[in-house]
Amino acid sequence: MSASEKDYIVLYRTLVEKKLMLGNGDGKVKQRDLEYLADHIEQKSKVRLSISTLKRVWKDDFVQEPHPTTLDALASALDFSDWQSFKKANAGNIVAFPSEPLAAKQEMSVRFYLALGSAIVVAGVIAILGFGLGKKKLKLPATIPFRADKTVTEGVPNTVIFNYDVSNIEADSFFIQQSWNPRDRTRIDPTKNHFSAIYYNPGFHHARLMVNDSVVATARVHIKSDGWFASLRYDPMDTHPLYLDRSRLKRDGLLQTTQEDLKAAGVDVQKNFMYRYYNSRDFENVTSNNFVLETRMRSDSLLSQACPNAEIMIVCEEGICFVPITIKGCVSNLGVGMGEVYKGGNDHDLSALGTDLLKAWQTLRIENHNRNATIFLNDVAVEHIKYEHDFGKIEVLIFTFNTPGAVDFVRLKNETGTVVYADEFDQ
Repeated sequence: MSASEKDYIVLYRTLVEKKLMLGNGDGKVKQRDLEYLADHIEQKSKVRLSISTLKRVWKDDFVQEPHPTTLDALASALDFSDWQSFKKANAGNIVAFPSEPLAAKQEMSVRFYLALGSAIVVAGVIAILGFGLGKKKLKLPATIPFRADKTVTEGVPNTVIFNYDVSNIEADSFFIQQSWNPRDRTRIDPTKNHFSAIYYNPGFHHARLMVNDSVVATARVHIKSDGWFASLRYDPMDTHPLYLDRSRLKRDGLLQTTQEDLKAAGVDVQKNFMYRYYNSRDFENVTSNNFVLETRMRSDSLLSQACPNAEIMIVCEEGICFVPITIKGCVSNLGVGMGEVYKGGNDHDLSALGTDLLKAWQTLRIENHNRNATIFLNDVAVEHIKYEHDFGKIEVLIFTFNTPGAVDFVRLKNETGTVVYADEFDQ
């Protein structure tokens, strides 16, 4: 009797959801959870799985088994070298049922031991995941106090003090999650009223007060940057980034970081890394529904990085938009997001976003009118995305590079065509 591949995939999902704290513990992972998982897998295996591939893995009714290369990449998230190693290590955690009928006496005996084994496994899973059979229905008061107060008006690091009151709620566990990322979730003491956490990067977040696995209150946290700010990570999961020298970011009419700047900051340029320029501020009520953003970017060669990448991200109150460009041979790595729509280079033709990024300046423009967005690269329309939901005001602009890179200018217009923010980086 052997377990099916699907049995192992279901077990894998349970284990990786717990390890990386994906979703709310109910198996319902969100797209941003899967984006986070894709980043984690890429760091572990150097293989970039598309969001659509991960979505298929998380479907209960999937009929086609993932490709062996995909399974090996998935296994890396749990620190296994390949899928077979994962299966071997977890063979004892799978309850396999007989595929052919047995004699009555044998069948009764097997059923007894299978039932006993199932009960043990279920009990173990319940103990591990903290779920309780017969758990009382959560009763919540009409209002639940939850507030976030910054200790610094602008800049990072920035300690945020959360004030809460859950003293009249009966539950098994209480958490505060600083952002969308489940790794930012911390258990809190329900008998107390204050919890503090440090935000190391500028940004806009919805902090969450959670009771058991339910979000019961949220608080907006806007960490402003006081102009442009840059930080670097070797791993997207690093909680403590390296800050780059702000005094050197703007010079010669550019927002730039050279290889010499990176080395002076102690960055090991032989390793993979990514760094971001943040501008987190109030952009005069420019909304995600209607805007025009234009910029010009360039990357410089770095022998340790085969696929140079440059990206502009627009963070709104309720979501993000992001458009990357790379060299032509690396377009499979790309992913474009506008509102709730995501297109990955693994299963969409994003070849038009491949360009001579290392040889010439690249002008990128996003024209968005009533949630109909057209992306222009060097004045040529290369992608069109229509999305449905209103994601509120624009709060943060972010440029991301994985090699030395520079930005020549950035201009943001509102729905009337009025320039509400522009920077030519002339100091």
